[in-house]
Amino acid sequence: MTGNAMNTETLENMPFNNGDSVMTVERERVNIPPSPKTVLATGLSPSFISDLIIKHIYRYGTICGYEIAEKICLPFPVIDRILDEILENNLAEKRGSRGLGNSTDLFSLVEKGRNYAQDLLELDTYTGPAPVTLEQYTKHIQETNLKGITVREAMLRDAWKDIILDESFYPVLGPAIRSGTSCFLYGPPGTGKTVLAKSIARYLEYWCGYIAIPYAIIVGGSIIRVYDPVYHEQVQNTKSYGDRFLLTENQDRRWLICKRPSVISAGELTLDMLDLRYNPITKYYEAPLHLKSNGGIFIIDDFGRQQIDPRNLLNRWILPLEERIDFLTLHTGKKFPIPFEQFVIFATNLNPKQLVDEAFLRRIRYKIYVGQITVNTYKLIFDWECRKKNLVYNSVDLDTIIEKYYLKPNRMLRACDPRDITDRIVDYCHYHELPLKISYEIFDNTYAAYMATVVT
Repeated sequence: MTGNAMNTETLENMPFNNGDSVMTVERERVNIPPSPKTVLATGLSPSFISDLIIKHIYRYGTICGYEIAEKICLPFPVIDRILDEILENNLAEKRGSRGLGNSTDLFSLVEKGRNYAQDLLELDTYTGPAPVTLEQYTKHIQETNLKGITVREAMLRDAWKDIILDESFYPVLGPAIRSGTSCFLYGPPGTGKTVLAKSIARYLEYWCGYIAIPYAIIVGGSIIRVYDPVYHEQVQNTKSYGDRFLLTENQDRRWLICKRPSVISAGELTLDMLDLRYNPITKYYEAPLHLKSNGGIFIIDDFGRQQIDPRNLLNRWILPLEERIDFLTLHTGKKFPIPFEQFVIFATNLNPKQLVDEAFLRRIRYKIYVGQITVNTYKLIFDWECRKKNLVYNSVDLDTIIEKYYLKPNRMLRACDPRDITDRIVDYCHYHELPLKISYEIFDNTYAAYMATVVT
């Protein structure tokens, strides 16, 4: 789905703060929690850190103090005294010394320590970086949410310069994105709702900077893994930004700098995917999808096609959408709040009023109808697709085809049709060993076959 001719005004000519581009302003807002200088500042108990260290020594066999600090992502001075206590409790011994103290000395568990480590692994097998506390996580997400982000039309056009979008969308999408809350995209199939939703995700990635994601959080002694490389794209050593986003010694290395997360779920979405998932093998939790999407965007595509009743799904989110907070429950029965700070998009080709009641629709801040595109937009999309696929065509032939297959039969102009049609033509040309040139005969035959399968 793509749009009419773009505004040629460059962003460099826009009146941004101090002459800087919004790109610079937004991306430099990466807020990384400060590095903890003491055990107390980590929010973790000394015994928890000690147990995590013991599990790491057990895993690696022999490891020096500095490497342990690197593995658990805590400054070495924070764990130095804890290493001494592990030695004093006869759980480990040193296997060689370089005379520089615990940082370079090698540690290895003795039999008592190995037995203790095995007992710990019966409780949970987590041996990753030290988690952050729920309080630390909540504070950070609330400080870096999307509400009130900078959105201007020129910024939208810049982020979407390689798509074509009807001009009517810009004045409604801009305020919706700025709200950072929720949006309902609805309309007939093939009109571009999914592409539009993904374009909003792209805007957030393009303009709204990066966010710090913790490897894991700890709640009531239980570990919840948050970082997921499927949804969290780590940023470091990028060409454009040099070492700006490499964590320094003054920043908490229990967090990763990532692009704003983009979570997309369709028909496979079930209610249990919105709850903590306890793994009986690893004995720790996996964060639900909406927790992983905090600070970014959560797209529920093909809403109403899920295996669960849409009302049950939406009832699950009435409170979160209203209060920006959700409650999760550990298998011990402990219930706790988590921030619900993502831009939620429901995309559907069903009538929203048939899916949910008015009470829920009121909680969705913006409802945007995505319907038929204009003839001009259709032509722009078709031309865009042809240029991408090196197809040559006659614009007069395209006018004739639009008149014959859309305007006369009063058929809806869909944003997906140019892509599908040009894909078919490319397949046809390659199969028959023809040049990538669309004659009127190929045009007419392809549209006739395609329209026979389209229900509008």
